[in-house]
Parts: sequence; C-alpha cells; structure tokens
Amino acid sequence: MRDLIFKKDALYKLSANYVPERLPRREEHQAEIFRTIISFLEEKMPIKAIVLNGPSGTGKTVTVKKSAEQILKYCKEKGIKIEYRHLNTRFASSDFTLAQMIALSLLPNMPSRGYSSRELLYAVFDYLEKSGNSFLLVLDDFDDFIGEVRSKFFTDLLKISEEYGDRVKLILVLIGIQDFSRWIKDSWLTHFMLRMRKSFTPYDAEEISMILKDRVELSFNTNVIDDPTIYLIGRMTERFGYGSARYALELLLMSGLNASYEGSQRIFAEHVREAQYRLESVISPTDLKAMFSQDPEMSKLLKKLLAAFESSEEPFLSLKLLEEYGIKIRESSVIERLKRLHLEGLLDYNQQQREVALIGMPLKLLQSVFD
Repeated sequence: MRDLIFKKDALYKLSANYVPERLPRREEHQAEIFRTIISFLEEKMPIKAIVLNGPSGTGKTVTVKKSAEQILKYCKEKGIKIEYRHLNTRFASSDFTLAQMIALSLLPNMPSRGYSSRELLYAVFDYLEKSGNSFLLVLDDFDDFIGEVRSKFFTDLLKISEEYGDRVKLILVLIGIQDFSRWIKDSWLTHFMLRMRKSFTPYDAEEISMILKDRVELSFNTNVIDDPTIYLIGRMTERFGYGSARYALELLLMSGLNASYEGSQRIFAEHVREAQYRLESVISPTDLKAMFSQDPEMSKLLKKLLAAFESSEEPFLSLKLLEEYGIKIRESSVIERLKRLHLEGLLDYNQQQREVALIGMPLKLLQSVFD
C-alpha cells in the first residue's frame, strides 16, 4: 500500500546523516574548505589542521562531507592518490582507542592489540608512505575528546607527521562545537591550526525553510506540506531549537509521522504542534492556568484566540482575522498580552507581518485548559 505522506527512503533522507545535493547558506563554507584542502594537496599552502567550530546543527559535518565529495572527485580527475576517513571521536575514550579507530579504518586486518597509540600511528604513516596516498582525516566532535581525555594524541600525530615530512601528506579537519584551539597553550601546536574565515552560525527561520523545502521534495509526496507550515517549523526551530537544522529535521519527520499515523494526506500545523510538544514542552496547561489566576483578562483573550485557530487550518492568522473574533488589536492591553504569550512560548506574534501563530502546544491541549 502506497504511503500517503512519505516517499521511499524518506527516513534516511530526513536524517542528519544524509548528504544532500545542495547546502543552502553553506555554499561559501564548502567552497572555502575545498579551496584550502586543494591548496594543501597541490602545495600552494603549507599543510595545517583545519579547525571548524560552531553550535550543534549548524551544518559543520554535512558541509565537510560535501566538500570531501568534491575533493575526491577533483583528485580522481587529477590523478591525485588520496585516502579519506571521517571519524567521530565521541566514541574514543583514550588516545589508544582513537589511534585504533584511525588505524583500523585504513588497515582493517591489522591486529591492534599489543600496540601503543604511537605505534598504531606509525603503522598508519608507514601504510600511507608505501601506498603513496595523501590522507584527509576528519575528526568530528573533537572538542568532546580533547575536553574529556588528557590527550597527547594531537602532539604525537603532528610530531610523527613531521618525521615523515613530504613523504606523507596528512590533512586534518577538526570539528567541534567549541573552539578547542584556544585550550592548547603550546605555540608549536597552535602553529599547525588554521581557522576558517566563514564561521558556522545558527540558521534563522528563512534559512531553515530553505533546507526543509529541499528535504520535503526528496522525502514527501506531492502537496503533502505547504510553505507556511514549513515556515512554522522554521520559526519553532529559530526560537526553541537554537537554529539547529537537526532540530528542524526531527520536527519535520515527527510531523510527517503524526500525519501518516492519522491517515492524513497532508501535514497540517496541528501535526507540527503535536510533534513540537512531544519534542519539548515549552509551556503547559498548568502554566496557563497560573497565568489566568493572575490576569483573568488573559483567559478571555485566549478563548478568542482558540476560536480563531479552530476556524482555520492555516498556521499563521492575520491580525485582521483576529479582529473578526472580537480581539481588539488596536488596544495596548491586548498587544501587551500577545507579547507576553509570545515570550512565554505559546504564540509566535509577528508585529511586522501582522500575524500570529499558535506554537507552544497543540490545539487539543489548549482546549483542555478551558474544559
């Protein structure tokens, strides 16, 4: 039976591990990483460790993976021999386990027991020297590793690299949330670090919408979700998900699953609100009742807002429409209450666009407050 919501392989294409064809708002980052690594390979620049940092979900990993695809294609066309590995150091508990991960990624049949971390690294460099391959090594979540482990790994790796000199080209890309290069006091080590000019900053609602529209096209059937509902996810992500694309993708997936479970052919704003409330409860019915006890007029306003949202499947309602439900938008007291509900996380009140959306809880839950 054909799924009403999802296309084939949708769950994978909505995951953070999927590398899409296009990276909205990260094209310049991708180009800078590509140019820098090619310059290392072609000896136009001295080789350094590239350091990328920024908040979670800002596209660091996917941009590096996309850049690596481009680099491998370039190397194949130019006849440059290169090995590429992308490893997550979150799973390494010591210098030895990290060295073991790297060695086994290149030499899967190597018996790693009985070796020290330095001996494993020497084995890696010996293999690269004999094969004549350069090595592009990406270490993800490297700040977690450096922060948790009293590590000599970086020092050992660079010292061994210097021993092999031009015989082995090792290109490191180190990814983290925090700028861990500031933790390293040894000037000899910091000399090998290169920070990218383009920083990874949180996405805003418009940028999230661009990312999601691409994934919607890949993952959902035609006309399953409209642009205003996608933008609703963008607003929720900007406000509650700290601009993280991972948060947005999870919200989109959960919304689709909600719609699919109901047998709906479309994803509506209520599916998104239900998904967001399960993901995190920003405001509860108890919070609202406490607010009503302090301000009885807030209860009257919310009843009118509830009636307005129940009347429409649109995620964003114009202030003009709210007036039809007896909400006197021109009164300063009403504006102040709308602003408070915005700050509390129940509403997304946009004065510039003169519209408002319910975002803090599903309609069904808001209805229960007045039962």
